[in-house]
Amino acid sequence: MKKLGLLVSLFLCSHLFAANNSFEITPQIGVSYHIANKRYENNMDLVYGLKFAQRAGESVLVELGYDYSKFKYAEKISSRQNRYYFNLVKEFNVDSSISPYILGGIGYENLSKNLYNMDDDIFAQYGVGIRWEVDETLHIKTELRHMLSFDGRSDIIGTIGFAMPFGNHSNKKIEKIEKTKQELAKTKQTPAYIHTFNVQFAFDSFEVKKEYYNEIKDFAIYMKENPNKTAIISGYTDSIGNDEYNRVLSQKRAESVKNIITKEGVESSRLRAVGYGETRPIATNETKEGRQQNRRVEAEIYK
Repeated sequence: MKKLGLLVSLFLCSHLFAANNSFEITPQIGVSYHIANKRYENNMDLVYGLKFAQRAGESVLVELGYDYSKFKYAEKISSRQNRYYFNLVKEFNVDSSISPYILGGIGYENLSKNLYNMDDDIFAQYGVGIRWEVDETLHIKTELRHMLSFDGRSDIIGTIGFAMPFGNHSNKKIEKIEKTKQELAKTKQTPAYIHTFNVQFAFDSFEVKKEYYNEIKDFAIYMKENPNKTAIISGYTDSIGNDEYNRVLSQKRAESVKNIITKEGVESSRLRAVGYGETRPIATNETKEGRQQNRRVEAEIYK
């Protein structure tokens, strides 16, 4: 435990000198499965852990972790495992509420009893995981790691953790939304009119069905006949789901319609796709029919 305390102290000190980045604490629980290892009596053991992570960039984290488990060598002989490790984590799709990631690192394992040629030793590990942003202050992380000990042992470790982020980086998505709103406000333009497409999106989908292509193509013809006009393609959702997830989904809906318009020959520079999430509903979200109406895409036409 003294080694863990030293690692945590050093990591917290580094955080003080990197206050502009996000810092997160993740308690976790899971299982450790021992691969083809006859030295253990049990195949699987519970694992408890704690991780401290510092963002080194928008999608890269430096991570220090600690795992604890207890296993049996034989019926009456058991040992405690203390694992201390350092990982580099690379996240993908960071603008979404669900972000997959990969990791790799190195660590040290301390055993309370060294039997059957099992000793304290260095290990390497690699793995994959998924981060789900429940809200700004709580993220759920599921993770699968493969640990390779230098004495020949091999474990698969699966965990679920509850990450609590702190710092400026946790607000990056909100800042992007606000920046988009400010950019739109700077134009100080009033749309000549708003065209609402009669496109019906399925729940949690941004796919435009073929049956709606003709209406979108008619809009593309109008834009080609009026080359002095531009348009903002606005996407919306119903109120089911968290705000950030809905914003991303609405953005994808707007981009789906925009892509069809550009394929019909309208310059991409004249179109802009913006997702507004569940804001600006045109019907009640209390009924199925109302939610269907709110899952829509509109075009704001400007001269």
